[in-house]
Amino acid sequence: MGLLKNFEQPALIAEISGNHGGSYEKARALILESARAGADFVKLQTYKPETITVEGKDGRFLINSGLWKGYRLHDLYAKAMTPWEWHKPLFEYAQELGVTLISSPFDETAVAFLERTINPVSYKVASFELNHFPMLTKIGETQKPVLASIGVSNEDTILKAIDCLKSAGCPEITLLHCVSEYPAKLESFFLREMPEIKNKYQTNFGLSDHSSGYLVAVAATALGASVIEKHITLDRNEDSIDGEFSMLPQEFAEMVDAVRATAKSMGGIRKSKKISKESALFKRSILLSKDIRMGERLSESNIRIARPGDG
Repeated sequence: MGLLKNFEQPALIAEISGNHGGSYEKARALILESARAGADFVKLQTYKPETITVEGKDGRFLINSGLWKGYRLHDLYAKAMTPWEWHKPLFEYAQELGVTLISSPFDETAVAFLERTINPVSYKVASFELNHFPMLTKIGETQKPVLASIGVSNEDTILKAIDCLKSAGCPEITLLHCVSEYPAKLESFFLREMPEIKNKYQTNFGLSDHSSGYLVAVAATALGASVIEKHITLDRNEDSIDGEFSMLPQEFAEMVDAVRATAKSMGGIRKSKKISKESALFKRSILLSKDIRMGERLSESNIRIARPGDG
């Protein structure tokens, strides 16, 4: 795993999304808090409203339910976007803090911009962009590892996306199990499907998690996830567009600790089990229960099966 080989497994991504609320200082603070919490990567989203949608006024462009109910698509993306002029200074700030900054581009112009300005080590493809094949080709041509969420894609789309990326030059793909609900319900995850990603698609696998808390992240770690992505926010007020399913810095730090502890407890598959001397003390063995004479036959009257286990 070229991208992740230098990181403790699973690697942890703090997704800022639009939780900066349009404030550059808040974006910097999110990167700082992500680094302090133990994130390996910080992720931005790179787009402009006009590269995702158009300013349509009819009902097709109105969000009628969920977290962003009442927004028109263009208005939502205008509020949540990360200004492009922020990318380079934020990238440099992340470098100073020792955390790796990556991004999710949403069209070919965003890929070209990212290559030109920050030259990221990897790209993340959002669930809803996995069938954006011209963009996937552009990403593949960078010959960089790709993380791709598969939350709303069927097997045919996933296979086509993998082929598109690899044909263009992508050297490594990690598919992220994802439930594209905001916030995602626990019963929607079907986490047992995660290890099948590797068998079915011959890729690494991980988790992009929109649930509340870190239970799903811990379970995914136990199932072998190589990377976990989780949103982070400084607060859950109106400016934090994804605040409802994002973690506060302290919560993110607690998740990091829980995930690391889970990974440590998993270990590998041992060829043989080593029993400590301390444990042997409490096992049972055959012991004499009283003094015996030379040549006396052993029987239940003079032996017992008892502790310690060194008899």
